[in-house]
Amino acid sequence: MPSKSSIYAIRTTISQERSVADLVTTAVVGETDVWECPYCGEQYASEDATKKHMKKEARKDKSKKGGKPKLISRNQLLGRVKAILVPETLRGYVFLETLEFRDVELAISGVPHVRGRVGGKVSLEEIDKFLVPKPAAEGLGQGDVVEVISGPFKGERAKVSRVEAAKEELILELVDSPHTIPIRVHADFCKLVEKAKKAESVDTEHPEGKDPDSDKFDDDDSFWAHD
Repeated sequence: MPSKSSIYAIRTTISQERSVADLVTTAVVGETDVWECPYCGEQYASEDATKKHMKKEARKDKSKKGGKPKLISRNQLLGRVKAILVPETLRGYVFLETLEFRDVELAISGVPHVRGRVGGKVSLEEIDKFLVPKPAAEGLGQGDVVEVISGPFKGERAKVSRVEAAKEELILELVDSPHTIPIRVHADFCKLVEKAKKAESVDTEHPEGKDPDSDKFDDDDSFWAHD
């Protein structure tokens, strides 16, 4: 039965997460075991490959018999690190899924920009929110002012007239344009500049607030409104 793996966190220098992940990946899969032929000293990446070479050497020279492949070095991480995660929305951290904590120590040994390891295991639920990309249109609403950061209208400011969340698109009206022609822009190409101001409702019959003669319980009377 295969051993169960766990997730561990590594602290890195900000903006060096990808560099650390690449070096750890090289340590995990870029290096192999090194075996040496006892006859000629030639090195191979596996014991089987070394034995095949030794058979060829023995056929050429009958005196070359009885030797065994010599293990020079072994990649202790090979097959033990299952995954390396670099969340785009969480800076300064790299996550490793390994069979045991000792593998993390081996993986980060000598790797620059590693600031340390976080003790304990990380649950999948804790990093799940970093695996799902945030919708581009999330947080944008009608009346918000945005700046277009890509495309033919790059640098223009516009007011959001409608949000089409399913398509992650915005229907905009350019602020400085003399014509109110709506344009359709993907939310990825817009940067929020100013949130729309909420309109304050005014009671024309009772300008100072709610009707003093009313006993109706409304939201302003709620406990949460004064929390």
